[in-house]
Amino acid sequence: MPLRDTLLNLAITCVLVLIVVLVAILLKESRPVPLSAVPVGVAQLPPDAQAGGASAPLPGFKIFPKARLVESRTNEADTLRIKVSETEDEHVFVLYFVDALDTSLTHPQRVQEQGRYFGVSSQRAIEEGQKAAAYVTQLLKQRPFTVMTRWEEVPGLSRFYALILVDMGAGKWVYLADLLVQQGYARVAGVTTSLPSDSRSLNEYALELQALRRQAEQRKAGIWAASKF
Repeated sequence: MPLRDTLLNLAITCVLVLIVVLVAILLKESRPVPLSAVPVGVAQLPPDAQAGGASAPLPGFKIFPKARLVESRTNEADTLRIKVSETEDEHVFVLYFVDALDTSLTHPQRVQEQGRYFGVSSQRAIEEGQKAAAYVTQLLKQRPFTVMTRWEEVPGLSRFYALILVDMGAGKWVYLADLLVQQGYARVAGVTTSLPSDSRSLNEYALELQALRRQAEQRKAGIWAASKF
């Protein structure tokens, strides 16, 4: 084979090899970079399993039928200081199932979230939160109510989750969470629990709360009256 043809074939081979290498590099660069694995939180142990922790929640509810509201500047519609009996100390209880409107900008991020959810400004959300707190204060001062708690602690706070049943008269008892949603003062959110001595399942009760929320929105109750939705 003439030298010229040999050199030409060699050049063609080099060009082909170079093309293959370039294509491989381009394919590698075009692949999406794998996302970093998102760390999955490990379920927390019951408090009593942690060194120096508080006691674990009870398996069943402790029921206090003669509870009394303690008026406090820190009370909100879903966070209440309550004396559960004549001999017991006061405790702050946070309602299961609902997130009521805040009364101040102590937690600005949560206030903003509430405003976005209801379609109002943060300032209007706070104003309605103050109305909600006043509504609950008047209600629990006028009506007998029962506190039911498993002493499940709110993480990082000296507070406990609870259900509160309000005597609305004529033998009718209603969860305070229901009333807050009906009045347009709370959204359905937060920690859930089974219902003691209640035939409804957790899912059934959650669906009923959502139905109450839709009804409140349609009636323009509470904060829904100012909603842009």
